[in-house]
Amino acid sequence: MEKKESNGEFYKIVSILFLIILFLLILIAYLSNVFDNHSQSHVENHKKEITKLIDKRTEPVGKINLASNPSIESKIKIAANHETKSGEQVYNAVCLACHSSGAAGAPITGNKDQWESRISEGIEHLYEQAINGVGVMPAKGGMPSLTDAEVKAAVDYMIEESN
Repeated sequence: MEKKESNGEFYKIVSILFLIILFLLILIAYLSNVFDNHSQSHVENHKKEITKLIDKRTEPVGKINLASNPSIESKIKIAANHETKSGEQVYNAVCLACHSSGAAGAPITGNKDQWESRISEGIEHLYEQAINGVGVMPAKGGMPSLTDAEVKAAVDYMIEESN
C-alpha cells in the first residue's frame, strides 16, 4: 500500500512543479513581450532623432539667394538698419575686459604712460591693429559685426580717456 501512496504523492509533487514552471514560463513570455514592445518604440524614437540630426548636419552649406526669399530680405533690412555704436559703447561691450585689467599686455585705459608709446606710432597704426588684431587680441576685439568706424571710435575713446 505504501507504494501506491508514494506514487500518488510523487505525481502530485511533479504536477505542482510542472504547473509552477509552466506559470513562470508564461510570465516570462508575457514580460519579455511587454519589454520588447517598449524597447522597439524607444528604438524607433531614437532612430527618428538620429535621422533628424543627420539631416540637419548634412544640409547644404549655402543657399541660393532669391529676391523672393523673405528670410534673406529681413537679414538685409537688419543689416541696413544697423545702429552705429559710440566709442564708449563699443569699449564697454568689447574692450573693457582686457583694457581695464591689462590682460595679455593690453594697455590699460587711463594709463597715459602705457598709451604714449603706442600713440607715437600713429593713430592709423592703432586703428589698423584694432581692426585686424595684434598679439592675442583678435580682430575687432573678437566682435566681427563691428564696423571699422565703430572700432576706430573705440580707439579714439580709449586715447581720450588716457590723455
